[in-house]
Amino acid sequence: MQPIAINRDSSIKSFKQIADQGCERLEKGYWVIIFPEGTRVAPNKKKKYLPGGGMLAEKSGARIVPVAHNAGRLWPRNSMIKKPGLITIKIGPVMESKNKTAKEITNNVENWIEKTVGELPS
Repeated sequence: MQPIAINRDSSIKSFKQIADQGCERLEKGYWVIIFPEGTRVAPNKKKKYLPGGGMLAEKSGARIVPVAHNAGRLWPRNSMIKKPGLITIKIGPVMESKNKTAKEITNNVENWIEKTVGELPS
């Protein structure tokens, strides 16, 4: 694994780090995993999707595979205690990023994930 460390004190620097280091990882054949909200979000709560993933996809032309899950119900936000239970994960369709803006990409990913999370067991 080669994580992309970001500077949370500066959103401009963090987006640049994601774009630059993300493109490097993709060129080396790595998959880049991005949590679009930037943090865990409590079940049934919504947080704005950040543009870093969309910016990386726009810059690199990489395809996106969105993932939806309900892990938050067993691993609550601000808690290291995990409850026993079953987590459901849904792998989405491959989404093309070519000829799309970062905003369009982010919106497409957000729409699929939020719709799908709403269909998962709570």
